[in-house]
Amino acid sequence: MNLKKITSLTMLLAMLLMTYSGIMLFIAPPGRIANWANWEIFALTKEQYASIHTVFMVLFVVASILHIYYNWKPITSYMKNEARQLIIFTKEMVVSVILTFVFLLGTLYTVSPFSDFLDFGEEIKESWEKTYGTAPYSHAELSSLESFCKKMGYDLAASQQILQQNKIEFLPTQSLSLIGKNNDVSPQFIYDLLKNHFAKEGKQPIQLTGLGKLQVKDVANRLDLSSQEFLEKLKSLGIVAQETDKFKDVTESYDMSPTDVMTKLGYEKPE
Repeated sequence: MNLKKITSLTMLLAMLLMTYSGIMLFIAPPGRIANWANWEIFALTKEQYASIHTVFMVLFVVASILHIYYNWKPITSYMKNEARQLIIFTKEMVVSVILTFVFLLGTLYTVSPFSDFLDFGEEIKESWEKTYGTAPYSHAELSSLESFCKKMGYDLAASQQILQQNKIEFLPTQSLSLIGKNNDVSPQFIYDLLKNHFAKEGKQPIQLTGLGKLQVKDVANRLDLSSQEFLEKLKSLGIVAQETDKFKDVTESYDMSPTDVMTKLGYEKPE
């Protein structure tokens, strides 16, 4: 067998898998949404794509080192002048270095078109939240059914009856994630079943996770308010905003967090 050929082909395959997994991670929702909705593409979860990307990155690095070793002479020939003298900074090397720094600095300083590309990725990620929603509190999928009902103020006996009526097999001590996995449904599906039977009046727990990344109009939509109604509520706290502003940017400009503002407006986070 030719080790040089094996190295080159391995590097190629690793690069293709890294590219594919990288694209999937670029468009994947944030972990809090992926875990809550059991998000998958082509039967693979976000966590599995991340594992693939990490492992094949290691394989690519190892193969690249071997590739450099086996192709040291051709590579060094790229850095020689017409007199065959080794010059590190040839014209081609200078262009490569400049191109690399343009991409690096453009990314770090969020300059267009790099910022446009990253913003596009954020828009894709935010679109998943509109599709799947978010958990009512951080890592709710890891809570047992008993704990979840207590935090949400749901009657446990009634909740168990609702799940039984919908042919959901469970133990009260099992997490929503495990119950969902055992019944081929998402934690969000279980939450929706219970939420539809436990409408509350007045103060109610709301999905406070992820509000900072939303625009003001999207926060209003989550609260079942019009943009104008929510802007008026903010104004009552002395906060002036536009419906297209990022909620986190607005709250931070007044030395508050999104949670601080929601609490002042009378909403409470599940304990």
